Amino acid sequence: MALVAFTDPVEADKAVLGGKGASLVRMAQLGLPVPPGFVLGTPVGRAWLADGALPAGLDEQIDAALAGLESELGRRLGDPAAPLLVSVRSGAPVSMPGMMDTILNVGLSDAIVEALAEHTGDPHFAWSSYERLLDSYAITVRELARDDVEDALFDAVPEGDDAGAKARGAVRVLKGLLADAGAPFPEDPRRQIGECLEAVFRSWRSPRADAYRAHRGIDGDLGTAAVVQSMVFGNRGEGSGSGVAFSRDPSTGAPGVYGDVLFDAQGEDVVAGTADPDDLRALAERLPGVHADLVRILGGLERSAGDLVECEFTIEEGRLWILQFRPAQRSGRAAVRFAADAVDEGLLDAAAAAARVSDEQLTGARAPRFAAEAPPDTVIARGLAASPGAGVGAAVFDAARAQRRREAGEDVILVRPTTSPADVHGFIASVAIVTGRGGRTSHAAVVARGMARPAVCGIGEVVVARDGTSATVAGVTIREGDLLAVDGDRGLVATTAPAFAAPEEDERLARVERWRAAAEAMAATATTATAIAVPS
Repeated sequence: MALVAFTDPVEADKAVLGGKGASLVRMAQLGLPVPPGFVLGTPVGRAWLADGALPAGLDEQIDAALAGLESELGRRLGDPAAPLLVSVRSGAPVSMPGMMDTILNVGLSDAIVEALAEHTGDPHFAWSSYERLLDSYAITVRELARDDVEDALFDAVPEGDDAGAKARGAVRVLKGLLADAGAPFPEDPRRQIGECLEAVFRSWRSPRADAYRAHRGIDGDLGTAAVVQSMVFGNRGEGSGSGVAFSRDPSTGAPGVYGDVLFDAQGEDVVAGTADPDDLRALAERLPGVHADLVRILGGLERSAGDLVECEFTIEEGRLWILQFRPAQRSGRAAVRFAADAVDEGLLDAAAAAARVSDEQLTGARAPRFAAEAPPDTVIARGLAASPGAGVGAAVFDAARAQRRREAGEDVILVRPTTSPADVHGFIASVAIVTGRGGRTSHAAVVARGMARPAVCGIGEVVVARDGTSATVAGVTIREGDLLAVDGDRGLVATTAPAFAAPEEDERLARVERWRAAAEAMAATATTATAIAVPS
């Protein structure tokens, strides 16, 4: 199964299709609204890592799959009148949020962008989509230094309020950078897809992915699948948008859908944490039918998976599309509550529920919390309670500096305007995370919950000094090494640490611990019985 279309009648096997690919195949089987596409499985990713090339004959299969998409959608690669645009995404067998690469809007070119602007009557949509593709191409595909790209854009893109002019200026700068680096941006969409696939497979061995796998104990030989999927656009005006939604609160486990939506934006804008999204109540107010569909789909996915799930979605001009779903990254407290509630609701039996709670999550459920709010005169910022728990340490504003101070034996708090996957070593080193921008589904929030780190996001402007040794945090100057206390339950950042709360009796936690003990005893009995039955 080197190549599988979403609609092929195959088993949705994560080991072969990766988590993203398996979820898309499963959702297509359930009849959910999924943009069509296909998966190159993990054997292809491993082959590319071993040989630096795709397996023999696979190019022809990719061409046939792309022709199938063209026929299904009535669009063609490189056709100005009706262009087919796709995304190319990674999809590891084990969830690694944000650690590998995605490229959107693949298939755009100089000729296509002009035609798209004319056809849609929205030049800003067309040119900003092209800018996003070229930015990803420069950094992800051609591996130009992010700082160099950002500096060139800052120096050369015209200022002013004309967003269309800014996007056109950025396109000129980015194409110039690619040409100067020795490999101009390819106008041929099929070549774009090939180079993007190579970048996705290569990203399995990126430093951030290696660091995340080492911290989480993920096998480095698994490799990643790649997903090629027809584009749907959340940046088509105020009736469009992108978001991330959970079937329950991933911080507490409380019932009720939970998530963020960013209108007139593509999906990467939500998870990157570079903007402050709205919660799903805004979607219910603006597009109640879409919100109702999303709630229904999340409930169905939770029942199908028997687990707390999250999904990424896009709304294009009032139409809902689901891009992927997976078991949600959740705090230890949320894991315990979900397990107990799932048994009470008849969703799982006790043994299956206990298996949903890892040793790390069980430890996280007992993580310390502050007994009370910090004194008001010591609270420097309030934001979103993105990941529960309490952390106290020295303020640090750079991931590498956080790592060095942690290696010296110091507890540190990483404070950033926003975070990216490149900061993963700083997450590992820190006891808590604070970001100026981003919502509860931003990269910082999701990774913090998965690593059992308290986090407060969206506190307001964070401006880090050029030398990285100080920052203005919500108007207050903080120097590296200053003590900070992060209250992930109340969404507070303070300069003094309240007393920690005494451990509380938690009825749900006690039940889950009993179920786990029973499951372990049963497994031990089965092992003993097998050993006795096998002749020596």
